[in-house]
Amino acid sequence: MNSTKPVKGFTLIELLLAVAISAFLITVTYAFFSAIEKTGRAAVENSQLQSFVSPIFYLFQRDIESINSNYGGISYVKDSDGNFRWIEFYTENCYYFPGVCRVRYWIYRDEDKKESWLIRTELRLNTTNNTGIDAPISSKISDIEVYHLSGGDWVKGIGGKLIKLVIKTKRGKELPLVFVIRT
Repeated sequence: MNSTKPVKGFTLIELLLAVAISAFLITVTYAFFSAIEKTGRAAVENSQLQSFVSPIFYLFQRDIESINSNYGGISYVKDSDGNFRWIEFYTENCYYFPGVCRVRYWIYRDEDKKESWLIRTELRLNTTNNTGIDAPISSKISDIEVYHLSGGDWVKGIGGKLIKLVIKTKRGKELPLVFVIRT
């Protein structure tokens, strides 16, 4: 007697169901790992921003909070287009000259290379020329806006005891830094 057993296999419906479940699992897994990757990128960018902000903040804080108004106030100069040229003041925290010096923060722009640098220039107290010692601070800054507190609102320009510098990075971020001018 020769009896044949039926061949066991998958039906078309079982195969389609397995493919659909597999596709769903792959989609969910991809979305999960994509979210993890975005979170990791955001954490790296935040870490880079934090490591950039602290030194800039403390440098400005050291200079601005030691402004010596006996020699003149803080000045904010814009070009004819209304763009930031420099912020300048007299401070007692000089790196290169003893005593009080004039400090200027300005942005060097190289249009050919599409680069910009925040520069800190220190000038002797009694000099009439604008040559001093330049120290490049950061290549990540593209612009700076200066505000002062007036009637509870921040207004562009200089005035009062509080000053807010909004530092704009090349990546489009804005970093508001608020300082007290101690005179």
